[in-house]
Amino acid sequence: MTRAVAGERRVVVAEDAGRLWLGLVVGHRVHELVVLSTAASSRLGAIYKGRVTGLAPGISAVFVEAGLERELFTPCPEGGAALEMGQELLVQIVREAGGGKGHRASLDLTLPGWALILAPGGGHRGVSRKIRDHGKRERLRMLLEEIAPAGCGLIARTAAADLTRELLVAELDALVRRWQAVLEQSAQCEAPALLFREEEPILSFLRDQLCQPIAEVIVEDAALLARLVDLVEAELPGAALTLRAHSGSRRLVEAYGLDLAWAEASARSLRLPSGGRVIIEPTEALVAIDVNSGRDTGGAHFEETALRTNIEAAELIARQICLRDLGGLIVIDFIDMLCRSSRALVDQALKDALAEDRSKHRILTLSEFCLAQISRQRRAYRYQ
Repeated sequence: MTRAVAGERRVVVAEDAGRLWLGLVVGHRVHELVVLSTAASSRLGAIYKGRVTGLAPGISAVFVEAGLERELFTPCPEGGAALEMGQELLVQIVREAGGGKGHRASLDLTLPGWALILAPGGGHRGVSRKIRDHGKRERLRMLLEEIAPAGCGLIARTAAADLTRELLVAELDALVRRWQAVLEQSAQCEAPALLFREEEPILSFLRDQLCQPIAEVIVEDAALLARLVDLVEAELPGAALTLRAHSGSRRLVEAYGLDLAWAEASARSLRLPSGGRVIIEPTEALVAIDVNSGRDTGGAHFEETALRTNIEAAELIARQICLRDLGGLIVIDFIDMLCRSSRALVDQALKDALAEDRSKHRILTLSEFCLAQISRQRRAYRYQ
């Protein structure tokens, strides 16, 4: 592993073995990982002009034909009462197909930049909750009210905290031009039709990582670096990014441990330092995670053994949640502990380990049966 300072964030980009590897490395550990087939093209964030082919008012949704292999399941307000069969409308893919389910779409369209998110048709103006400085929040709130286009929502992302008005206005202008291009194309075609798709997953990944400082972006080779430099200059103006080509003798995915992290993220069972194991079982309804003590039963000191194993498991599980981008309801069955103080320590260890997770999540207090429940929103990526 290449030398790194604890806490430093690096983005690693490589094309290797027919796959695009995108990794966030914090210190010496891979914190986030996306592995995509270079032959595949993600539809996440794509905007389509579709036609309503089914109404489901009981579950507040409609089904939309957008020219894909399956109709799009699209939640909507008021049970879809305002929509009619055959009606044309714009929808955006918010979840890729997988696990037997088709794509999920939304009627609330968004166009993300690296510092701003434009929400055409909305009216909300908001500031990322990760910007905690009161003065910065107030400055951004006032600025959003000044520059937001009429009839559009506008959100300041974490990266906007210290940016000048000029940089924010420049990005907003680019987002507005993109939205106008979508509307123009929509007016010229009939449903179903693709109106917008971001072709570069590297761009989406980089944009999302700019919520915190990035020490550098390491790229596999000179050719990929040149492509990325052009992309950053065109799409991320003002982003202070240091980009360099990988110079080591080992493959980039090996040098930064991306291959090992991918193997871990694909495994059902993972060993803990104490000898215990963590079993991760995604199901249709939830993700079930079981913590086993293994051979280390601890004899008369079982409570101490259970506590040690559970704390190790909490740290490993938090990392796997981020690596695998586990979402929905996650239920963790820790080893039983009798002492309330022990349960409190494990509960805090889990919360601390997930503190840096940039996805929205909520952790319920560990129950007396040592069950933890986490609800988490998935990010915009998946393994292919």
